[in-house]
Amino acid sequence: MSPVENFRIPSKEELRELREQPIDPQAEQEIIDSIEEVYFSSDSFDMVQYELEKLPPDLNLQELEEYRDKLKRQQAAVSKKVADLILEKQPSYVKELERVTSLQTNLQLAAVMCTNARRQLSFAKEGFTEASLGLLANQRRRQLLTGLLKSLRTIKTLQRTDVRLSEMLEEEDYPGAIQLCLECQKAASTFKHYSCISELNSKLQDTLEQIEEQLDVALSKTCKHFDVSHYTKVQLAYSLLGKTQTAMDQLHMHFTQAIHNTVFQVVLGYVELCAGNADTKFQKMQYKDLCTHITPDSYIPCLTDLCKALWEVMLSYYRTMQWHEEHDKEEAADPDTGNSHSIIETLRSRKRSDYNLNKANAPILTNTTLNVIRLVGKYMQMMNILKPIAFDVIHCVSQLFDYYLYAVYTFFGRNDMYESSGLGLISSRLRTTLNRIQESLIDMSVGPHGPPEERKEKVPSPHLSQLVVLTASGTLYGLAERVVATESLVFLAEQFELLQPHLDTMMPPAKKPFLQQFYSQTVSTASELRKPTYWIVAAKAIDYEQMLLLMAGVKWDIKEIMSQHNVYVDVLLKEFEQFNKRLGDVSRQVRIPLPVSNVLWEHCIRLANRTLVEGYANVKKCSNEGRALMQLDFQQFLMKLEKLTDLRPIPDKEFVETYIKAYYLTENDMEQFIKNHREYSMKQLANLVNVCLGSHINKKARQKLLAAIDDIDRPKR
Repeated sequence: MSPVENFRIPSKEELRELREQPIDPQAEQEIIDSIEEVYFSSDSFDMVQYELEKLPPDLNLQELEEYRDKLKRQQAAVSKKVADLILEKQPSYVKELERVTSLQTNLQLAAVMCTNARRQLSFAKEGFTEASLGLLANQRRRQLLTGLLKSLRTIKTLQRTDVRLSEMLEEEDYPGAIQLCLECQKAASTFKHYSCISELNSKLQDTLEQIEEQLDVALSKTCKHFDVSHYTKVQLAYSLLGKTQTAMDQLHMHFTQAIHNTVFQVVLGYVELCAGNADTKFQKMQYKDLCTHITPDSYIPCLTDLCKALWEVMLSYYRTMQWHEEHDKEEAADPDTGNSHSIIETLRSRKRSDYNLNKANAPILTNTTLNVIRLVGKYMQMMNILKPIAFDVIHCVSQLFDYYLYAVYTFFGRNDMYESSGLGLISSRLRTTLNRIQESLIDMSVGPHGPPEERKEKVPSPHLSQLVVLTASGTLYGLAERVVATESLVFLAEQFELLQPHLDTMMPPAKKPFLQQFYSQTVSTASELRKPTYWIVAAKAIDYEQMLLLMAGVKWDIKEIMSQHNVYVDVLLKEFEQFNKRLGDVSRQVRIPLPVSNVLWEHCIRLANRTLVEGYANVKKCSNEGRALMQLDFQQFLMKLEKLTDLRPIPDKEFVETYIKAYYLTENDMEQFIKNHREYSMKQLANLVNVCLGSHINKKARQKLLAAIDDIDRPKR
């Protein structure tokens, strides 16, 4: 472009003349190609200097004119070429020039608008924004300061609370003092982020403990001089503290202490009076020993004063009982008035029974259950009258429950297939309890064997009536009888749970651990008998062996992904539908509680899922498409099963899915899988390894994995 740029750009007329000159395009191109390349080298190229330097020392006019004409032809060719290009691009050039001009105009307009906008924003900032934001900031600061002032006033009030609390305690306004103290504690927890409040919190806690101590002193005063207003305040105060049971316990202790102190002081006075100036330290004597020092002359007056003193204590006790009886009547008429009695706290804290006493959900009982409950009632009357033998009676009551539990297990729950099932049907706690009952209570000997003293403490093993049939499939293997027996035991256990507080009060302190052990290890295990009792029904109600035979006939080494599940799934679902129908038939005879229904369905589903895994573990050859078919079958089974039962989640669902997906594991992942999943049998794990041989596990890896399986001591699930 440099030679062209150094040429003068021709005018429009010259361009038109150049374009009108006829010339051969090929000749014209040849002229342009003949131009030396140096003319196109750079913008600083001086063509005049270049041409002058090319002149020879001896100039020839004719040669110069020829060379000049050649340069003119080259210039004319280039000028014409430039003219053609300019004229060709002239419309685009004009259009672009117009756009540039328009853009320049718009930019100038935008610059004016921006200038005006900045000027107006500056006015707004000075006249509105700064002032408004300043107002908002001041308002926010005011709100913060107002909140702080409120907090400071509350803290100030809290700091002065101890004075008011002392006044209320002097006035014996215990309920008001406790209410104020609790409110202050609540307020103090709100402002615990202030350092001055942490000290106040501990101070309030000390004050609350001081109030409890004064309450205890006030409670002890009622044992000799009962005052309705005073006692009402004390009981209301204990109710606010949520310690009405503590109040009852303390009141019993104070009455006991009041009786002892009263009679001791009366007898001590007469003994010291009769002894005269004797140096005997009567105050350190026991009451029984002190009474031996009463002389015959002082016996009648001492007994009279003793009766008077005890009459005062008994009068206070009677008025206390009368107050509680009247208070009970008020609460019965209006249960929302309060809850100051412990006989109410106990009832409210008891767990709700599974059996609501109405026609639709009546308890399932047997005559044996009712007889046991009647006997327990009689035993409790004996304990109330003959307190020295209370422990022996409770021990007999526990043996009665033990025998009931053992009988239900022996009739309906004992089966040798438990261990092989691997389902953990009997917990270690239940097994320990059953072993203890058998060793300590059941006479397993045949004939008069063993020491007479030992056999005297034991009873014969229970025997099931021949009228009870547990082998008929039409009755779901005696499901009705199993439900009545097991659920009546659960109901009896619940009644024993309700009796625990009463039995605990009758039990000597040294023997209370026995009662706690009886409840924790025996009574609480009654509901655990449901699993072994109903497992037998679930194990026989579904034909799991038929399913294994059908699965064995399925071809799993297929080459195409199937869209239709296998027949064994439909057969299994048919079995479950039949089970559901028979379960409904039994429920028309005996109500099937929801916990029982859930246990039955759980057992059946778990057994079915484990049968599926066992069937998959029997497969000799399986392709990726076959594994996909396994997943299709199981998903079809789950989808249909969820329509038959409300049990969620489906038990052991992951047990099957994890096993199917394990086919896709690599060698390292398979080894980790074997170590982590001990719920599968050695046969099932070995099948995983053998089936994967050749696809993504070689023979060396197979031997390594099989060795890992053999090394693991695998417990049953």
